[in-house]
Amino acid sequence: MKKPKIEIRPPKMSDLNSLLEMINSLVDEKAFITVQKKLTYKEEKEYLKKIIKDKNSIHLFLLIDGKVVGNSMVAIGNKDEKHIGEIGISLKKEARGMGLGEKLFKEVINKAIKKFKLRILSLGVHGKNKIAQNLYKKMGFEILGTIKGGVNHYNKYEDLIKMVKYLK
Repeated sequence: MKKPKIEIRPPKMSDLNSLLEMINSLVDEKAFITVQKKLTYKEEKEYLKKIIKDKNSIHLFLLIDGKVVGNSMVAIGNKDEKHIGEIGISLKKEARGMGLGEKLFKEVINKAIKKFKLRILSLGVHGKNKIAQNLYKKMGFEILGTIKGGVNHYNKYEDLIKMVKYLK
C-alpha cells in the first residue's frame, strides 16, 4: 500500500474544489465549526480569495494526496491587540486521530509567532468538543473561563470555553 503524501502549506486558488468539499463534509457531520450550512462554489471562492490576500492572518492547509483535509489559521487583533493571535483549526474526519492536527496546529503557531511577534494566543472551543480541548491543553493552552450559552450550534445555545496560551 502506497504511503499517503502529507503536505502543509498556504492556500492556493487551485484548492477551491477540495476546500469546498471539506467544509461541506464538516457541515454534513455537524462538526463544531462556525459554518452551519453548506457553502456554494461562489461563497467558497470569495472566502479563499480573501484569506489568500489577508495580511493580518496566516492560513495553512493540510493536504493528503493533494486533497484539502484540514485548515488552521491565526488572525491578529486590531490596534492595541496586535500581539494577540486568535487561532482556529478544522479537520476532516479522515485526517483525525493521526497526529496531523497537532502538526498543522504547531506549524501555524510557529509561522504566526515569527510573522506577527505574538505574545498571546487565544481561542474559543465548544464545551462539548472534548477532543479539541484535550489537544489545546496538550499544546499549552489553559482555560480562561466558560461563556454559558456562548455559541449557537445548529439553533441550540451551548457553552463556549475560552482558552489562552501565553508565549512570553
